[in-house]
Amino acid sequence: MLTDAQVLSESLRIVNRAFVGLLTTVDKDSVPHARWMGTSLAADGLHTIYTLSGKTTRKVQQIRSNPAVCWVYSADDGADVVTLYGHAEVMTSPSVSQAIWDRLVDCAREYVVSALSNDEEAEFVTIETTVSRVEFLSPRQGVLHPRSIELTPSRR
Repeated sequence: MLTDAQVLSESLRIVNRAFVGLLTTVDKDSVPHARWMGTSLAADGLHTIYTLSGKTTRKVQQIRSNPAVCWVYSADDGADVVTLYGHAEVMTSPSVSQAIWDRLVDCAREYVVSALSNDEEAEFVTIETTVSRVEFLSPRQGVLHPRSIELTPSRR
C-alpha cells in the first residue's frame, strides 16, 4: 500500500507531465461544465494551479459565482488518475511569475492568437486554484478505490 507521501509524489508527477487538465465548474443552475485547460503548478507543488482564460468566458462567470472547482489529470495511458479539489479565484492583475505565464501562454497559444486577431481588446485573466484535497486512483499500483488526502494550506 502506498504511503500518503508516495501518493502525493505520484500525483505531482502525473500533473507535471500532463499538458492539460480537465477543469470542472458549476453554473448558477447547479449544472457542471468541464473543459480542457493548459495548466501550470506553482512552486508549492500540488497546492496551487494556474490557468489562463478570456475575461468574459462562462467559466470565469461560474467561478465568480461558485469558486468550488475540480481538476482531473491522467497519466499518458489513462491508467492513473489524479483529481484535485479546491477553490478558484479570478485574478485580474498579473501576479504569477513570468515562467508560469509563459507556460500558460504556450498551452493556450491557439486561443490567445485567435482571440487577439478577432478582437484587439481581448483581455485574459489568470485563474488561480488553491487545492484542498487530492484523490489518486491507480489500479496498476494497487489503488483500486480513490485515495483521498487533505492538503494543509501552503505557505507561499
